Formats: sequence, C-alpha cells, structure tokens
Amino acid sequence: MTLGMDRDTTTHRQWQNTFLAGAIVFGFAALGVAAGTVFALTAPGHVFEVGEFAGELMAFVLAAALVLGCVALGRRHDRRRAALVAEHERWLPGPAERGGRGQVDLDVETARLRPLVLRSVGLAFVWLAVLAGVVAGFVAMRASADHLLKTGTRVTGEVLGVYQHRRSSDTIYVAYPVGDGHLRYADIVWDSGRQYTKGQQITVVYDQADPDRVRTPDETNDDETWLWVLLIGMIAGASGLVFSVIAAVNWRRRHRAVSATGWRIASVTVVPDYPVRKGRHMPDIEVAYRDGTRITLRAATSSHGSVPLKHEPNRRAWIGGTDRDMVVLFPHGRWREPPFAVPAYALNLRTAAKPAAAPVPEDPEQTALAQRGLRRFLIAMAGWYSVLITSCVVLFSLDLVWPLFFVGLVGSLAPVPLAHLYFARIRTQLEGR
Repeated sequence: MTLGMDRDTTTHRQWQNTFLAGAIVFGFAALGVAAGTVFALTAPGHVFEVGEFAGELMAFVLAAALVLGCVALGRRHDRRRAALVAEHERWLPGPAERGGRGQVDLDVETARLRPLVLRSVGLAFVWLAVLAGVVAGFVAMRASADHLLKTGTRVTGEVLGVYQHRRSSDTIYVAYPVGDGHLRYADIVWDSGRQYTKGQQITVVYDQADPDRVRTPDETNDDETWLWVLLIGMIAGASGLVFSVIAAVNWRRRHRAVSATGWRIASVTVVPDYPVRKGRHMPDIEVAYRDGTRITLRAATSSHGSVPLKHEPNRRAWIGGTDRDMVVLFPHGRWREPPFAVPAYALNLRTAAKPAAAPVPEDPEQTALAQRGLRRFLIAMAGWYSVLITSCVVLFSLDLVWPLFFVGLVGSLAPVPLAHLYFARIRTQLEGR
C-alpha cells in the first residue's frame, strides 16, 4: 500500500506538471493571437481578409478554453495529491521538542519561502517584458520595411548572382543605379521563395538618405543581426517565462507543504552525480533523521543549487514538506551566512530505523576456551622471545654479526603469521561449538 501510494503521488504530480505546461503553452498561443489581432485592428490601412477576423477570434477562444481546462484539471490533481500526502510521517519523523530552534528561527525561515514565490513571479514579469520588447522589435522592423517600400526610390536593377547558403539565409547579389548615376551593389536576403536567375531585371527600392538601405517589392531584406537578436530574445523570453511560472507554482506548493509539516532536524550529505556521463541528474541528498530513520532526496532544478554544499558531509540541516514538495534548509550556504533553502523531492519513503541487535548471551565454555587459548599464546610468546633474546646474546658474544641480524629479524617477525594461524584455529573451535 505504501509503494502504491508513492506511485499515485508521483503520477498526480506528473499530471500537475503536464497540465501546468499545457496552460502556459496555450496561454502563449492566446496572447499571440490577441496581440496579432490588436495590432491588425490598430495598424493604419490594414484590411482583414474574408473570414480572417472570425478565424482569429475562434483561435483565441479555443486557446483560452484550453488554458482554463488545463488549470481546472491541474487543480483537480492537486487536490487528489494533497489528500494522499496528508500523512507527513511517510517523509518526516515526529517533531522534536527543540529541533534546533535555538540555532535558526524556523518560523522566520518558513515565512522566507514566500518571497521566493514572489521573486519567481517578478522574474516571470521580467521575461514578459522581454517578450514584449521582442514583439515591439519585430513590429518596428516590419514597419521600417513597409515605410521604405512606400517612400523609397524605385529603380530597375539587375541580379548578378543567386546564392544558397547552408548556415545562413540565401541571398541575391544585385546592382542598381542611384540618383547620381553610379551603380551600387548589395546582398539582399532572399526569403520570399520567389525564383531569380542571373541577369534578371528586378525592381529595387532604396532610401535616398541612405542608398545602402535597400529592398525589393518581394524581399524585405531585414537586418539579419537584429533578426537573430530578436529570435534569441524570443527563445530566452519564452523559456524564462515558462521556467519562472513553474518555479513560482512549485515554490508556492513547497511553502504550503512546509507550513503544514514544519521542520525536522537531520544530518544531510550532498552527493553530486559525478563523473560526467549521459543521463545525469541533479545531486542526491542523503538525509539521516535523529530518530535513526533515513530518506533520499534529489535536488530540484533551481537557482538555489546544492552542489557547492558537497564539501561538508553529515552537516546539520532541517527538512520540511512532503513527497515532491520538500525543502532542505541549511544553516548557511557556501558563500553566505543566512540560512539557505534548497528545493528537493523524495526518491523514496522514509525507512524505519533498524532495531539494535540483541546482545549475544555469554557461553561459559566458550569464554573458558578463549581464556585458555590466550594464556597459552602469551606463554608461548614469552618462551619464544626468551629463546630469541638468549640466542641474540650468544651470537653477539661470538661476534657473529650477520647471523645475529638474520636471527633477530626473522625471530621478531615470525610471531605475526604464527599468531594469525593460532587465533584462526581458536576461532574455528569456538564457532564449532
């Protein structure tokens, strides 16, 4: 039943994360559709095609409905999982009288988990601002290209070459006359899909104030450097927003879990996943509670990493939360004095303390046999060293240096293997009884 419950809690947490990711993805889709529709409505001269506005409205409604559905299903699994993890003793022992409260104010540290939620929410808004800046950049780039098409000078140019590149955008190399009659040459990004041939006459539009700024009616010729900057910003903003939202939700769950369970003092050891190999994971945290029970946690992905804390095995810490929403509170980090909270999740349930081994009753016969064996060994060693000392004295008096060295060395080392053999024989006799 315990293992079954452990699998159920893990399954519910996986579904929670799936629906959370789905809500974020569909939320992005709804925001994108809404932003595109608002831009089209406010852009001067834009005319909707037949059914375009209705299609965008239906897409927004569908995306919003999917967001609400994912949120509802995620909350449903959250309630089911909360009922399963209500039994705290599966991950934490009973609360101690003090539990290290004199060293760290645990109530304050529980309250300090809430700012981590707010920090993640703030980062989410920062990444939203980055995405807004990316959208503004794309809009400005598109507006600049449209403005050049409307106000630029149109001349007839010639295609001097058509080039397809593996690692960059395809280009056409064109020559076009400017106002002073001189020919200018430019590489124009070819991304419209239109076919060009060498020697073909095409219309070229250039800016009189800056003749190097050029495009064609079909090719916008956007600045590739800025385009890559915006694309990287879009990827970073989208990824950062997703991770920030997930971090905010997870820290909120951990704060609620720790508020419900409190903290338990323990000895912990951070075990990084070394050496580097495929399928690496975050560091494991071996936890030994004071009642003798143990549990293995794994650090969650977070800016509050645990790898720098690997240099102090069996260090004091406090554990709070349950199942997938646990926190390891260290008295201080590696470079900072305030307590340092590391998010983690349980890899297994808490294992019971091993009962102390019952004392082996003493056998009088075995005791007497061991004592007799020890007395005999001591008598034998005394006789051996007496003979050895006497032999060394005789050899020394006869001035036999090399025989003296040989007898002294061998005679001193010989009792070591003899003692092993003798006590092995005594041990065999005792086990036979």
